[in-house]
Amino acid sequence: MTGWTAQVEFCPLEAREAALHVLYQRIPDSLRSCLVAEVLHEASTGQVDLSGLWVAWDRTWRFVPEMPLGWRRVRGRIIGAFLTQPLAGRAAAVWAPEVVPSLRRAATAAELVRSALADLRVRGFRIVQAVLDESASCQGASDLTRGGMPQITELLYLERETKDPLPPRAGEVPPRLRWCSFDPVHEIEFRALLQATYVSSLDMPELEGVRSLDDIIEGHRATGRFVPHRWRLGQVPDEPDAAVVLLLSDIPDRDIWEVVYLGLTPSARGRGLGRAAIAHALDLAHPHASRLELAVDIRNHPATRLYESAGFLPFDRRSVHLVVFPENA
Repeated sequence: MTGWTAQVEFCPLEAREAALHVLYQRIPDSLRSCLVAEVLHEASTGQVDLSGLWVAWDRTWRFVPEMPLGWRRVRGRIIGAFLTQPLAGRAAAVWAPEVVPSLRRAATAAELVRSALADLRVRGFRIVQAVLDESASCQGASDLTRGGMPQITELLYLERETKDPLPPRAGEVPPRLRWCSFDPVHEIEFRALLQATYVSSLDMPELEGVRSLDDIIEGHRATGRFVPHRWRLGQVPDEPDAAVVLLLSDIPDRDIWEVVYLGLTPSARGRGLGRAAIAHALDLAHPHASRLELAVDIRNHPATRLYESAGFLPFDRRSVHLVVFPENA
């Protein structure tokens, strides 16, 4: 006996192994079992969070004999998996769904995405984002779009060695900035000027005004390893509203520092202060890391020109799929 009822749900604990085999289906068989075992072990020790793992069951329900009740209805196999990961600041990351080949593969993948997004929305998340590199399948991007997460832009990833300081441009007098750190003495001013840097920003403008300043700071703080001294505020002397905010973080176990955020207030833009901030970042990073990395929205042409002129070279490019939920939706 068979029935036809689609079912998408959070993955039951006992089904995680089967779900991970679907999630990693594009990895060669010789490697997949070891990877699944490793992820399950890390989940059991709290190193990996699988609470946001969704699964789709095959639409066929079977009735099997069971004593003494007679018959019991059981689900079929897992045919799709979709991983979501809560982040700081009411944001969540997701990856492209994986579904076994079938006539309803695309519909199943879209339903996984829609179900997960509906759950995240109810739970109060404001932003859900997927960043897909070139290893993701073309189907993955289409599945996210059909499920309600359109592609909005691409991120360009850039890097530069820190050993060589950034010289001023020929004939240019470097602008002066007065630098301070994110500490209790400067926190109120730091927060106000950080908020101002988001006004009319060209980097992911879809996010302007979406989250509170506390959510933004919490999200930045969770990137890499937070050290207050590496969060820097540079102000033009006698122009307190003309400022640049530079947030730096090291990446554990890698010889790299990351520019988590670089933003200028409206009155500071177009004055060479971004280049001065990059020079400051290189000076700070050089004693600790051999490379400085960052990511920039490819639509932000002034920023891409700045980084290229400062000697940064591209090493990766990834597409961004995004959904923003209204407050109290």
